[in-house]
Amino acid sequence: MKKVILHIVLPIFIGSMIYILFREKNLLMFEWFSYFKLDFIIDFLRNNFYEYRTYIPKSVLFSLPDALWVYSFTMFLSIYFKNKIILSAIFVGSIITEILQLWFVVGTFDIYDVIYMFALYLIAMYFIKKFEEEKEWKRN
Repeated sequence: MKKVILHIVLPIFIGSMIYILFREKNLLMFEWFSYFKLDFIIDFLRNNFYEYRTYIPKSVLFSLPDALWVYSFTMFLSIYFKNKIILSAIFVGSIITEILQLWFVVGTFDIYDVIYMFALYLIAMYFIKKFEEEKEWKRN
C-alpha cells in the first residue's frame, strides 16, 4: 500500500497541486471547482501560495505535471502488466502527442515536456525493475 501511495497517488497529487496553486485560472478545471462550490478553497490556497510562483522554474510549472502523470500511470499499469512494451505505451504515446503538437495536435510543443517525461519514465522503469527483483528475492 505504501508503494501505491508513494508511486501513484503522490505524483498525481503533486502535479495537481502545481496546477491548482500556480497555473492560470483560465483552465477548465477552475470552472469545475466553481461548479462544485470549491472555488473558495482554491482561492484560499492560491492566495497563500501563488506569490511563490516566481521562484519556481517555468519548466517545473509547465512540464513536470505531465511527466508526473506519465510516471504515475506507468507505475499503476505495472500492477497489472509486466510486459515492458505495454508499460512503455504511455510514455511513447505522450512523446508522440508532444511531437505532434509541432504540426497537428492542439497545444504547444516544449522540449522540457519531452525531457521530464523521459526522465520520469526511466525512474518508473527503474522502480518497476527494483520491485520485481524484490519479489523474486522474497520467493527464493
